[in-house]
Amino acid sequence: MKGRPIDQIVYECMFPKPKSTDPQNFQGLLQRQLVPEVRLETQAFYGHLSSQEAKYPGLDYAYQPHRNRLSRYPWHRRLFRAFDNLKLTDSEIAGLTKWEGTRWAKERYEKEQGVVIRDTTGDGIEPWIDPSLRIPVAQRAEVEEMEDVQEDQDQDAEDEENEVDEDMDEDSDTEIQSVGLELNERLRAAAAEREAGNPAAIMDEEWEQWLKDAAESGTIPFLSGELSPDANFPGTRP
Repeated sequence: MKGRPIDQIVYECMFPKPKSTDPQNFQGLLQRQLVPEVRLETQAFYGHLSSQEAKYPGLDYAYQPHRNRLSRYPWHRRLFRAFDNLKLTDSEIAGLTKWEGTRWAKERYEKEQGVVIRDTTGDGIEPWIDPSLRIPVAQRAEVEEMEDVQEDQDQDAEDEENEVDEDMDEDSDTEIQSVGLELNERLRAAAAEREAGNPAAIMDEEWEQWLKDAAESGTIPFLSGELSPDANFPGTRP
């Protein structure tokens, strides 16, 4: 013998003596009270109804977290109270709850469209860690701060090293541009001529000018009198 429909049993449990203002059957309760509450919860939870997940939230009336969310609304509280009083099984609840926003509606849509609507409610929640292995919040913040400080120090050291390398490159370029191979050859030739017995041999004028500019600008901070551009070498000044 076939038993009575679940929806009728639940309705009679919720409305033992229905009034004229009460829904006359479970379908009336669903359309007038339950579905509007589902829409309110979906809007409150997602903040919109534009995404596929918001349109098909997959609310499971046998899943306690979903029941907690829906229990904020009065007609759903009465519905869950009836489920508990009747001691309905998860299978019986799933067979009854086939309306907008339920797990049944989501699974039917996914099957018809060949898609999977990803549940994003757990996004941003860190994996569960045993309390004995957890790092206190204050200590974790201190460790993160120390890591940030170390990264800043490493970056500063790298920047200083790059600046030193650039300065060395600039010094090398300045030295090559100031002296040059051609000038060096002329100076060596003049020095060799003096050693050969010609004290009147004139040292290079460009070298004297460069040496004088370098001394005045401080490029050569310790300049001996022998190398000073003002020194009176025989044959270099009148």
